[in-house]
Amino acid sequence: MTHKNKKQRGVTLVEIAIVLVIIGLLLGGVLKGQELINNAKVRAMADRQSSMKVAWFSFIDRFQALPGDYVFADRSIPGAGNGNGDGELLENESPLVMQHLTGAGYLRCPQCTATATTAPTAQNSLVNNYGGIMGLFSGTSHAFRGTAATRQLQSHTGRKIPSNIVVEVDRKLDDGIANTGDVVFNTWVPAAGAGTGTDTAGNCISTDATKATGGALANAAVMYYRGAQAEPPVFPDCGMGVKI
Repeated sequence: MTHKNKKQRGVTLVEIAIVLVIIGLLLGGVLKGQELINNAKVRAMADRQSSMKVAWFSFIDRFQALPGDYVFADRSIPGAGNGNGDGELLENESPLVMQHLTGAGYLRCPQCTATATTAPTAQNSLVNNYGGIMGLFSGTSHAFRGTAATRQLQSHTGRKIPSNIVVEVDRKLDDGIANTGDVVFNTWVPAAGAGTGTDTAGNCISTDATKATGGALANAAVMYYRGAQAEPPVFPDCGMGVKI
């Protein structure tokens, strides 16, 4: 009985190269897919902020009054509560702003049904894609270059937004700088005001162009959003205020 010797065949360099190419293509596809997802998130957030501005000015043009401040809202908008007509919108008037805009048909927000002043919550206000509560009022919880507390009517994106998304939204709508222009870094939390110290501000923004170190919320110098150079590369709890 004869036995034939079976020769073991090794893996050739060509086969290894083919496997590496396939792995590279798969990784490239995953990274490209993630980039497309991030781009979609940035576009959706930017579009939402733009639509808030459109809704705001459309309401004023139609009713000759500020949403959330309109004293005769119940006469013109079904189910609406009346504002106080003082010409200023505080944090606890933000849910009423959204109720007026929703009732008038300028905003889609099924839960925005508050008919009186109250603290913004997920049950009476818009919520961003990451679970952060949005707001629309005149606040000081934001950073402008050279000043720490300038009151400004703004649409608050809410927190919980990753830093890599925040910076791209700022670039899309404004100048990409955290404390200049119409879009500024914001650590507003409902009923808590501005976050101070380095817990949130220090994670999301930097006072130097290398973006290696954290920055305080109020700083006279230009502040940058911390990017991929920072460690860790993405911070999960950032937000912005968009001037109206």
